[in-house]
Amino acid sequence: MSEINKYMLIPIVRVPGDSLFHRLHPLTKLAWAVGGVTMAFATRNPLVLGVVTVVGFVLLFMSRVWHGYLRFVLMFFPLSLSLIVFQSLAPAFPRPWVPLASIGPFTIYNEGIYSGLSLLTRAYAASNFSMLLVLTTHPGDLFAALQAIGMPHEINWILMTSLQLIPVVQREFGIVTSAQRSRAMKKRGFGALLPSMVPVFAGTIERVTQLSMSLESRGFGSKGKKTSLRRVRARAFDWVMGIFGVVVAVAVSYFTIANSAALDWSEVTFMPVWLAVVLVVGSAIAFVSFTGYYIVRAARA
Repeated sequence: MSEINKYMLIPIVRVPGDSLFHRLHPLTKLAWAVGGVTMAFATRNPLVLGVVTVVGFVLLFMSRVWHGYLRFVLMFFPLSLSLIVFQSLAPAFPRPWVPLASIGPFTIYNEGIYSGLSLLTRAYAASNFSMLLVLTTHPGDLFAALQAIGMPHEINWILMTSLQLIPVVQREFGIVTSAQRSRAMKKRGFGALLPSMVPVFAGTIERVTQLSMSLESRGFGSKGKKTSLRRVRARAFDWVMGIFGVVVAVAVSYFTIANSAALDWSEVTFMPVWLAVVLVVGSAIAFVSFTGYYIVRAARA
């Protein structure tokens, strides 16, 4: 796999395994994913969102899908750090802002710390449960389960094809960059990525055109019952786990919405000033370091 494929594209593929979550019914995991996203957007309290995030980390660890998940996280880690830095200096709150400390010409605001931590933990709380679904579920199993409960066949096909095109485009980038290396062109970084976009996108459009012709020749839009090579069946344990996930998500969401005023810490100093300074400065240093590292790595010929 080329450097661009390895470091610049987002891997969204199933990690084979035999963990508890791998064996669960796809709709059960979908219910957990929707519940996690619902809890993430039901509150802005960093503590509640932090707990949901940690629970997601634990489930990912139990499912043994860390390799695929860490590759996903590394793509967005610098961006997640920037949330704390930029929000602490310019909060997404109406003025007046409560200043906590000054670092040279910059002022750290309490509302900014609150907003930055909320956005950061919300992003991870939602993505953890979504990635748990993606990394432990075969796409065919998920769409077969959705079709069994009445999801239109056309929508299922669109979703499944979209996911399947991701590794195909990755391979196309690898082929094109290999051809570039054989012609003494740049082999890594944005200098190699940009020239490869045109042939990759052209090949993708041609592949989609051929696929549409193939579907028409096979009567894709015809009426009648559609079948699938994959069969998934729900056990009693799947129902119990699905109901448990929905109940927890509804209970947590209801609690946070009903107590939104008490859980709103934007107007109170919820952490020591020194800790806020360390958090912002550390995030800024890490953001600059990671960004510089990726830029230097990408710019190397």
